[in-house]
Amino acid sequence: MMNDRKDLICSKQDLKEWLDYELNKYSGSKWGGEAAILRKHQKLLRKTEYYKNTGKKIMYLVYKLRLNSVQNKYALHIPLNTCGKGFKIMHIGPVLINDKVRVGKDCSFHINTAIVAGGRDNGAPTLGDHVVVGVGAVILGSIHIADNTAIGANAVVNRSFEEGNIAIAGVPAKKISDNGSLTWNKKAKGNNQ
Repeated sequence: MMNDRKDLICSKQDLKEWLDYELNKYSGSKWGGEAAILRKHQKLLRKTEYYKNTGKKIMYLVYKLRLNSVQNKYALHIPLNTCGKGFKIMHIGPVLINDKVRVGKDCSFHINTAIVAGGRDNGAPTLGDHVVVGVGAVILGSIHIADNTAIGANAVVNRSFEEGNIAIAGVPAKKISDNGSLTWNKKAKGNNQ
């Protein structure tokens, strides 16, 4: 049951590449605490996707049960094959993603976020690459968020934002700055040097 989408894990090489890339994003102890839990979830998520995408039904069922256990314990509802390579959960806490959502590469989600279907057609959002979703933000409907967008805390995003590298916030969300996640990442890297 191979899938034709190029943004899926469809081989052992893909799985290793994705896990190596993503697990390095979680700093902190590998043996305990929040980072260890998030690493465990990430590994279970990606392995479950791999087994589903390659049609290995028994291993898929085993990993799906293990993934469901962790997701239920920590209020994470992240369906398979919705989030691109480099997906990161910033802290343990509720994250709700509809199974029709598409999230690009290197996106980060804070706690209490919801990316859900809504509107007249029950369409779901599509997020570009390098999008950062702030604490408590809700993104809903058949909308598109451009690459490098930073979404502020408690924002309600119910319309598309096609301009990249901006910050949006508010209820309903509107552009508040030309300093999107790309600009934030450059500043963060500069402070760490």
